[in-house]
Amino acid sequence: MYPSSRYRSAQMPLSDLPAISHPAWVEVDLAALIHNAGVLRRTIPAEARLGLLVKANGYGHGLLMAARAAIAAGTDQLGVANLDEGLALRRASVAAPILIVYPIAPASIGEAVEAGLELTVSGLDSTRRTLEAWAALARAAPAGLLNLHVEVDTGMGRGGVAPEALIDVLRLIDATRETRLAGIWSHLADGSDADRSRQQTQRFEGAVASIAATGRAVPMRHLATTEGIFAGTAPAYEMVRVGLGFYGELGLGFRPAPAHAAAASELRPALTLKARPVRLGWLPAGASVGYGGEWTTDRPSLIATLPLGYADGWTRAYWPGATALLRGRHVPLVGRVSMDSVCADVTDAAESGEVTLADELVLLGGQGSERITANELARLRGSIPNEVLSTIGPRLPRVYLGAAALESNAGIGP
Repeated sequence: MYPSSRYRSAQMPLSDLPAISHPAWVEVDLAALIHNAGVLRRTIPAEARLGLLVKANGYGHGLLMAARAAIAAGTDQLGVANLDEGLALRRASVAAPILIVYPIAPASIGEAVEAGLELTVSGLDSTRRTLEAWAALARAAPAGLLNLHVEVDTGMGRGGVAPEALIDVLRLIDATRETRLAGIWSHLADGSDADRSRQQTQRFEGAVASIAATGRAVPMRHLATTEGIFAGTAPAYEMVRVGLGFYGELGLGFRPAPAHAAAASELRPALTLKARPVRLGWLPAGASVGYGGEWTTDRPSLIATLPLGYADGWTRAYWPGATALLRGRHVPLVGRVSMDSVCADVTDAAESGEVTLADELVLLGGQGSERITANELARLRGSIPNEVLSTIGPRLPRVYLGAAALESNAGIGP
């Protein structure tokens, strides 16, 4: 049973969550994550497994706590991007099945197998190197069973076995002892594009058919992600892999299919980015703020300096245009974003009462009846909400709300 004793550690009590040690921080609503997983579970066929991606530090929400929320919600599979993420979860005694969705170095395969991690192979040459390394290790010191998921390139172009090389890959797997074909998968280039997704699905099914033609059982198939599910452009097969939807977000400009619109509307963003001012100062009209002096006051203005900047993922592209919420109203962020700070013009807010260093400003998330969304910030940076969330830097403390929701099932092994 995994994880092995090497990857067990004392469980961190759920009550011992990070305190606010810096006047800029991230709040994560664990109950929202669990709720979102429930929405996804109701949206996919009952027989399909639910795989949830916690890679990239849980899309900025925190690797371990995102995984615990996923397991508390009953996920069947966790997905990470690399070996370090998988081992970090094992060391925290997370015992759920974990798939590494990118290939790892052949020299690390023994450690991955010992930790009970499932691996991906992508390409004939990389498969050969992987299996040669594993065969040598298995002969010298058997460590367990190598469970492989074969990625097929159906049109994404960044990785995967070419469909015509798939049978050769399967022969290599069959010829390697202590190795099992656990899954076959591909990735949609644009799940909102019905025509492109249909073409990729056809290529994927052609690859699957070539497996069936050999007389062997077809392994678990997984193709659909958030957009494929809510746009209805990809079959669920035996498992879906969901990233952004688990965190309560949909892609920039994405419109769900009518049949799934109600479910999509139930998703709840789980992350709020907050800061308290570290300085408040009145500037006269005509004073400049920030590097380059590109923004100047047009009246006496109260400027709040907030302690986060592009080193924390608050990119320079957010100016001009971004706002923060103070007492439920938008205030403009002004001047170039610095490495460690950004400034807000809180003059209008001061008209309704004194602004102090104890005031909380929200840069992403809701306050009162207003909300700043990841999609709004994505438009400013010319990107997507996935990048907005996943680049929120690690030096901003994560504060978790609703930890009691995890107590019944924290995903902790023996």
